[in-house]
This record gives sequence, structure tokens and C-alpha cells, in this order.
Amino acid sequence: MEARGRVVLLNGASSSGKSSIGRAMLPLLQDPWFLVPVDAISGLRSTVHRAQLDAAEVAAMLTRTRRGYHRAVAALASAGNDVIMDYPLSERWRLHDLLAVLEGYAVTLVDVVCAPEELARRERQRGDRPIGLARSQDVFAHDDRDLVVDTTATSPEECAAAIVRHVEEHEGGAAFDRLRRRLAEQPSP
Repeated sequence: MEARGRVVLLNGASSSGKSSIGRAMLPLLQDPWFLVPVDAISGLRSTVHRAQLDAAEVAAMLTRTRRGYHRAVAALASAGNDVIMDYPLSERWRLHDLLAVLEGYAVTLVDVVCAPEELARRERQRGDRPIGLARSQDVFAHDDRDLVVDTTATSPEECAAAIVRHVEEHEGGAAFDRLRRRLAEQPSP
């Protein structure tokens, strides 16, 4: 049986710097690692809609694409590939689903934090996100992680180096195992 790949989950609000950190990690890691951002298959930006979708249809489509994203990452890792996920755990079901789908994988959970004022500045500068999206996302409700990086005043390259050091020094994260044990007693959303 082929060895399973490792997964680094960069969790943080929109505009917190997850994508920039992921890109900065690639040249620092032993090849091959794959950066697989959820935005690449988010549903809204990567599909063409001929019919106008109502709110319920959009929500159902986004749930399907996010569940598919979880399984695509697991498929890559199941073939022995190492994967960096750029993904906010902004809905409770996402974590529950990932805990099930990635059971048996070495997952390092990294919370990417940033001061609210800086998030708002980045949203305005980007222009491709609704203003206030980052503040509205409850991405740290799980209350456990393997590592925290703060992008308020730290560069993506410095954050990436800290994450790579952590990955190289540990066999995989412990947060997913702790969360799996803790949440096993709670009903799935």
C-alpha cells in the first residue's frame, strides 16, 4: 500500500493571507507538495451559470463543491501526495466532514490570524470580496490548532517558514486527532 500524503490546512478568514502563505511554502518544502485552494473550485467563481440561482440553490451548490473539495484533497493525499489546503473552517459542518474524510491522514491545522482592521483594509484593496466578509467568518470556533501564525505584521514568507519548520519537526498535527476525539460525542451538523 502506498504511503498516504500529509495535509497542511491553512484556516483563516478571507483576506487573512492563506493563499500568500501557501504559495510561499511551496519552494520551502521537499517536492512535491500541491497547493489546492478552495477558491479553485469554489462554485461561484469557477462555474458558469445559465440559470439564475436562488439563495437555497446557491447554498446547496456551495455545500456540494466544498464536500467535493474535501474529497479531492483526500484523493490526492491517498495517492501519496502532500497537500496544502487554503480553506476557512467557517461553517461547523466543514470541520466535521473533514475530520471524517481525512481520518488516518497526518493533518497539520494552522490558524492564520490577522487584526480586524488589517482584514478590512485588505478586503477594500482586493475588491473581489464583500466588505465585512472576513469579520463575519467564525473560523476559529473549533478552538484547537497545531500552530498559529499572525499575518498582521508578519510577511507570508516568515509565516511560511514557521509552518514548514513545524511540519518538518512533527509527524503531523495533533489538533485533528484531539478534535476528532472531542467532537465524536457531539452530533454532526
